[in-house]
Amino acid sequence: MGAITRELNPAERTSLVAHLLAMPAEDRRLRFAHAITDEGLQRYVEGIDFTRDTVFVATDSQLNVIGAAHLARDGEHAELGVSVLAPARGQGIGAALLERSATHARNAGVRVLFMNCLVENAPMLHLARKQGLQVAVSSGEAEAFVRLPRPSLRSLASEAVADHLGLIDHAHKAHWVALRGLWLASFGGESEPPRGGSETQEGSS
Repeated sequence: MGAITRELNPAERTSLVAHLLAMPAEDRRLRFAHAITDEGLQRYVEGIDFTRDTVFVATDSQLNVIGAAHLARDGEHAELGVSVLAPARGQGIGAALLERSATHARNAGVRVLFMNCLVENAPMLHLARKQGLQVAVSSGEAEAFVRLPRPSLRSLASEAVADHLGLIDHAHKAHWVALRGLWLASFGGESEPPRGGSETQEGSS
């Protein structure tokens, strides 16, 4: 199974802020194509309009956001920004976020999806090309774009399944986090509570 993603709720902005603040300065520069301070990241997240935009995330077992994709829609066009924390790379998270965003954009009537990044952001350009985006380079910056087809029954069903899996994954992790908190409160953190069944796993692409 590939990396599981879910749509971020507007009430969870602090989780997105924490994710971005965990990125070192160079990763922030590559993500936003310019240097950005902690305060700038907080303003960026506060400025996301969730009535228009959509944010998808991948989380670890403790519900920390380890990968995020911000899909900013403007009519039939949408811009996508993706970030994955260094320890979580190589697990297919970036590809899953891009695919989830593209499917959502397609089903929402977006005709062109594009990404802007610096030419030295080789991993992101590689990911864009791998996912079928065309890349144009000019003056140190690159724009990757893809023309999206009209929605189909398959694309609509794909998004519905992804939504369902995301909710199940989140509920499973939230249950474990709550159980672990109760266990630590009761036994002082001497050991971990037993896990029942198998955990949802994130595969690599």
